[in-house]
Amino acid sequence: MIKKFLFFLSMAALFLISCSDSEKFDNNSKNKIKFDIFYESFLNYKNKPYIYVYASISPRGGEEEYYYYYWVLDGEKQCYNCHGEQRCYNCRDMEKGVSYGDHVLEFVLIDIYGDTLSESGVIRIDEPLKVTLLSPIEGYKMAKNDTIKFQYKISGIDKWEEEPQIMVYVSKDEEVWENGQYIQNNFLAPPQTEQVYYWGVKAFTGQDTAFSEIRSVWIKN
Repeated sequence: MIKKFLFFLSMAALFLISCSDSEKFDNNSKNKIKFDIFYESFLNYKNKPYIYVYASISPRGGEEEYYYYYWVLDGEKQCYNCHGEQRCYNCRDMEKGVSYGDHVLEFVLIDIYGDTLSESGVIRIDEPLKVTLLSPIEGYKMAKNDTIKFQYKISGIDKWEEEPQIMVYVSKDEEVWENGQYIQNNFLAPPQTEQVYYWGVKAFTGQDTAFSEIRSVWIKN
């Protein structure tokens, strides 16, 4: 299954982590408070992982008079620029650069009576699976009696994922994924037909699939 990336400038995985119906512990029902929390993750233009979170709080009217709230990420209270002022509270949205892996996010709300409401969840940021071709280089010329050995590098395997399955495809045209044939042991033994071969590598786990670029190899006398 290919990971989907949908948000901002680059790839992004949009997902709902949790939704709370926490309420203020008070007998006066008209003062009851509840909030919903939405989480998104994405890669910015530098391909660095970020998270964006937003809390929808109700009742909305005059809410700052009755309670204040803040975010905690991986045990650290977050201070950031909100409406042009550096603050640690009463900013319902937050954007933060993170590393790949698991992160614990908590939203804390304290009302005028001192009641504390909170909602927490774990956000998992998957590193995208990637295939990088090493050799032969694009357009490399080889003799028909040479053995062609295809070399590559796999990255982006998260610790909770199984080792990927890897398949090298070779084709006589550029439609490698459609018309190519899977080869074993990552090499073609001589002799080879004098022509251009195209090749690429596919890697996949249960959570992700990645395709390499397509390269050509020229077989000469």
